[in-house]
Amino acid sequence: MTMKHLLFGASSAAMLLFSHSSLAGEAAPCLIAGWENPASVCAAHTKTIAATCFICHGPNGKSNGAIPSLAGQDKANILGAMHDFKSGKRESTVMQKYALGYTDSEYEALAAYFSAIK
Repeated sequence: MTMKHLLFGASSAAMLLFSHSSLAGEAAPCLIAGWENPASVCAAHTKTIAATCFICHGPNGKSNGAIPSLAGQDKANILGAMHDFKSGKRESTVMQKYALGYTDSEYEALAAYFSAIK
């Protein structure tokens, strides 16, 4: 039985709780806007939202200017920066606006994407 079957008709709080965990060894589902998707769809989604970063941070996150490169950075550093922008702890007119638009799972996916680029 899949998580989707177990949660049919469940409350939003229960769905949120189970969306970030696994049951009986099942891999955590790939969620976009609360809907379970195949991994290939989430990979395409991550590449699409990563493209918004290319405008300032350079193609594939490799900057040639004053804005730091994202490519090859430690995943934890990227996640920390995004959470700091979202909370306002780290100030930036542009990055705070972007940071507010992404979910924690999108942060995780973006950080993994950029940290894997060498």
